[in-house]
Amino acid sequence: MAQKIHYPRVRPATDIVDLEDGIQITANMPGVNEQNLQVILEGNMLHITASSRCPVPAEKKDVQALEFGNVEFSLDIVMEKNPSAPVQTTLDKGVLSVFLPREAVADMPVALRQPF
Repeated sequence: MAQKIHYPRVRPATDIVDLEDGIQITANMPGVNEQNLQVILEGNMLHITASSRCPVPAEKKDVQALEFGNVEFSLDIVMEKNPSAPVQTTLDKGVLSVFLPREAVADMPVALRQPF
C-alpha cells in the first residue's frame, strides 16, 4: 500500500479589499494551476484550497536556493451573511482573484480563519 505524502499546509498571502462594487480577494499561490484549485462557497464561508507541485532537481548538490516547493494552500474567509450572487474567480500565474459583487455582500464584513 502506498503511503500518502503530507506536504506543509500554509495560508497564502492574501489581500481583502472592500471596493464600491464589491469585495476583491487576492491570494498569492505560486505553482498552483486550475486543475489543483478549489474555491467553494458554503453558506457564509468561502473555502479556498490548492496544491502546488514544484519540481525539485534530482541532483541536490547543484541547488543554490530552494524557496518554492510542494505545499497545500488553505484559506477560509468567514462572511457575516451568505452571499447571494455568483463568485467570480480568475487564476493567473499563481495569483488567485476572487470577486464578490456588492449585491452579494451588502454590509458584509469578512474575517480570515486560520485553517490549522
